[in-house]
Amino acid sequence: MGRLLKPSFAIWFIYVVAAWIVLQMCLALSHQLGDVDLQSDMLLLIKIVLLDLLTGHSFFETLFVLLIALTCFRMFAYLGRQIFVSQNWNRYVQNRIHPQLTKRWTRKYKMWHISIDVIRERQPVALASGLLYPRIVVSTGLLEILSAEEVHAVLLHERYHCLQRDPLKKWLVRMIIKGMPYVSALKGLGQYYEIWMELLADRYAITQTNSTFPIGTALLKLVQTPKFDTSYQGVGFSESAINYRLSQLINPDEPVHVPAVSVLSACSSCVVLIIISLVILFQCI
Repeated sequence: MGRLLKPSFAIWFIYVVAAWIVLQMCLALSHQLGDVDLQSDMLLLIKIVLLDLLTGHSFFETLFVLLIALTCFRMFAYLGRQIFVSQNWNRYVQNRIHPQLTKRWTRKYKMWHISIDVIRERQPVALASGLLYPRIVVSTGLLEILSAEEVHAVLLHERYHCLQRDPLKKWLVRMIIKGMPYVSALKGLGQYYEIWMELLADRYAITQTNSTFPIGTALLKLVQTPKFDTSYQGVGFSESAINYRLSQLINPDEPVHVPAVSVLSACSSCVVLIIISLVILFQCI
């Protein structure tokens, strides 16, 4: 179970492709708006910009601007929805917080320097929550059905997510995928990263406990219970990659083969990126 570079390669590839597309979009907008006279009247300026985009440039340039608008709209829509969901989740946690258990478990793992919030909830909940300051959220239902060793293994799993800032990474990756659906390879790489994110968190728990048993039995118990219904995109313990995780737990010394991107998806994404490059190249000449 040596150190793997595949997950980091996948997420950095997503970041690089997204940054490259955003750069191309900025260049395109700069070129499109370069011949527009700035006006103090905002409504007049918008009218001039729209008229210039519709009549002053080629069909492909106008089409690319529409693609930019679609990308921005989808990203901001995702951002707005996640802000709303996060606010609702934070209110839910605050309303159901168990002060005594929260204080007890945070004190027990104070050397981690990570808050452990315990909420009053009958269904088992365990997830890493928070973008800039990640914390662990568990429910009283989880503490009731798991043994002490299993709870420790689950907390180690979630600690790994907090240390790696996986909630923030997951949020950024999903925003990019939602905003750029025309690059289909990004979706496959995002799924690949999220699966390995869980596998590596399990490996961290296995390494810290020197056993696959606590994390394995905890996973089996939680997948057999009803899924906690929330639209909040934290990094939950038993939400994804179940088959791969069970395979790793059964045969921890054997490599886990996780598919990333299909040939068709890779080819179609390359075509899209080439077309974007050609549009930028020819409109700026």
